[in-house]
Amino acid sequence: MNIFDQIKGLAYLKKDNFALLFPAIKPVSFDQNIKNWLKSGKLIKLKRGFYVPEEYWQNCADKEGFLCYLSSLLHFPSYVSKETVLVKYGLLSESVYGIAAIADNATRNYRSSIANFSYSKIKKALFTGYTTKQFEKNSYNIATKSKALFDYLYFIKRTMQSVNEKTVDELRLNLEVFSGQDWREFEKYLQLAKSEKMGRIYKILRR
Repeated sequence: MNIFDQIKGLAYLKKDNFALLFPAIKPVSFDQNIKNWLKSGKLIKLKRGFYVPEEYWQNCADKEGFLCYLSSLLHFPSYVSKETVLVKYGLLSESVYGIAAIADNATRNYRSSIANFSYSKIKKALFTGYTTKQFEKNSYNIATKSKALFDYLYFIKRTMQSVNEKTVDELRLNLEVFSGQDWREFEKYLQLAKSEKMGRIYKILRR
């Protein structure tokens, strides 16, 4: 059995753990193997030193869960949020390609053939409002409905020249799926944010 046959059952492969799996192989040989596997399409590169076997991806029954799990591995700590969660709950009707996530230490963007992984940095006081879900036997963090909407608005407000009914309505949010409990949770994040602009957006949404 060759090396690739021994790793293709893995969900992902990191360069720094390859030496643990195959201690007898020199780093130079590993680099060459990676190049060959990428060229042949056997591996999918997510970022430098982080790969997914193409066969695992094709056979994965829960691709959405797998992408969320990968998002938590590509950048830690982070949680899935914004458009990714809003579409799931029907607050946004547009389809989303990739995973939008929140981080408390850096803004990052990783592009790959299976998805784009984007991370928006938020202040530590607002790095909250998520729950833990499972992909197979592994866990990842994902925002609640309320926190996903808050995060989405928190970052999109930066692109608004002014906050008024027209600019908020243009977001085309389906707020019918939002309950009183959801709004009460949203208000907690408003208090943490202490943002006048977010306060104005909230008043327009609740009008």
